[in-house]
Amino acid sequence: MLFADDIVLADETKDGVNRKLELWRNTLESKGFKLSRTKTEYMHCEFRNTRHRNDGVVKLGEVEVPKVNHFRYL
Repeated sequence: MLFADDIVLADETKDGVNRKLELWRNTLESKGFKLSRTKTEYMHCEFRNTRHRNDGVVKLGEVEVPKVNHFRYL
């Protein structure tokens, strides 16, 4: 989901989020843009009837992305 300069990436696993985040970063950088590492964060959502493990970390390159409990999306 996109709005102005904000984006939400969603996936069922952290590995999936990592892949999408790297693809997004590479695409932006190939066009001369940069993804803000200081403004990037992730939120884990637990849904009923899911059996996905919550291990691993979300990274942007080699930098771990901070986990938050909520965020505002305009």
